[in-house]
Amino acid sequence: MSPVARVVGREPARGRAALAAAGESWRVRYASTSVTGAPTVVTGLVHLPAGEPSARGWPVVTYGHMTTGGSDRSAPSGATDGHPELRRMTQGDHFVSHLLRAGIAVLQPDYEGLGSPGPHPYLIGPALATSVRDLLVAARADDSRLSDQWVAAGHSEGAVAALFAAADGAPEGVTLRGCAAFTPVTRMDQTIGASLLSPVVPPGFGVVPALIALMISGAGTVDPVMAELIAGDGLSERARELWPQLEELTLTELAGRGSWGGLAPARIGGVRRHELRARLLASLRAGDVAHLRLPAGLPLRLDAALFDEVAPYWLTRGLIDRYRAAGVRVEAHWWRSSHSGALTPRHAPEPAARWVARLFQGRG
Repeated sequence: MSPVARVVGREPARGRAALAAAGESWRVRYASTSVTGAPTVVTGLVHLPAGEPSARGWPVVTYGHMTTGGSDRSAPSGATDGHPELRRMTQGDHFVSHLLRAGIAVLQPDYEGLGSPGPHPYLIGPALATSVRDLLVAARADDSRLSDQWVAAGHSEGAVAALFAAADGAPEGVTLRGCAAFTPVTRMDQTIGASLLSPVVPPGFGVVPALIALMISGAGTVDPVMAELIAGDGLSERARELWPQLEELTLTELAGRGSWGGLAPARIGGVRRHELRARLLASLRAGDVAHLRLPAGLPLRLDAALFDEVAPYWLTRGLIDRYRAAGVRVEAHWWRSSHSGALTPRHAPEPAARWVARLFQGRG
């Protein structure tokens, strides 16, 4: 969390970023600290319920979105009809809307590098947590209607953000009531490690090399050796040609055949490809949510998908077992869906929102 966290600009949210369930929706800019420790400004959304808050104010949920890319165009606060990344940008809207109708305010960070300077430190948990916690601190300082009661929530990459934010504990003056993680990614060193060996891109799997490229870029923001490999012989000639697109295109666009989606994972690496692969897998292992020390007794709701192509059943099952063994109160829910499908209207959004509301009512 940054000592300088504060709102430095706000405007009404527009397009699909403004939710009908909200009494007010704002796009904010807030001072934060980058992954390198430098001052930066991050963007995000502040959704407030309709009507008046109680005397204590509206309880607050921070919600981290799933992966949308690494460019400024990937920021969910800029969602509009016809946007190529609209589905992923709005994947959590049903959950957020249920919370708003229950009288709960929702804060949604875009994350560092999405709508703000610099590359996006993709899947770098401490950086994601900083974006989450700084928005919480900044929004509460900016609006006295927000209470001191907080639940961290998120989907996929956003679940990583929520879990890391929860592991850091509550900011001063705030009480962390629980965490809701939807299809958190874990043990990516296993799944991506296998994918990196693929000499082809099967039809419909163009997102895999795009995600690998984002992971390499993210690792490079905190690992000087990885940064040197990216700048030197770690990447193939074609990967170097495509590299600028990571800060220009959304995930859907990166997954296209004319972009990273047309480059087989085994062809991403260059002369020093073995070093590149080793550094990436080491980064994924070191930053895995399985290693987090969550507060003992923390209520954690984990919604998972039985047919998850990103976070397979057996890996998520292992994560749940590990948390329970550490004393975390995990309430697991399994849905007959894919990775994104867990947050479709018929699955997790409404029951998860009810669970959050019970925490704020002291019935968790």
